[in-house]
Amino acid sequence: MQDANEDYLHLYNDRPYLNIREWTVQDIEVNPDELGLTGSPTKVKKVENVVLQSKGAKVVSSSDEDMDQLMRELIENHTIG
Repeated sequence: MQDANEDYLHLYNDRPYLNIREWTVQDIEVNPDELGLTGSPTKVKKVENVVLQSKGAKVVSSSDEDMDQLMRELIENHTIG
């Protein structure tokens, strides 16, 4: 949690699924030499921009209920988190 003010704590308590845990090297107990550029067996030769085409659109209001439902949907389909 960043700043533990009342607004943030209220969201954290009411919507615990919004808390996305950040893992560190110590959390996964791995040799740091096996991570990052030094540990990567992959060499990037080319990077391309990809434009995804949507087959539909979803209209969402700014209400708390719609925002809550959108966040749940994005987390469930692994778009975020």
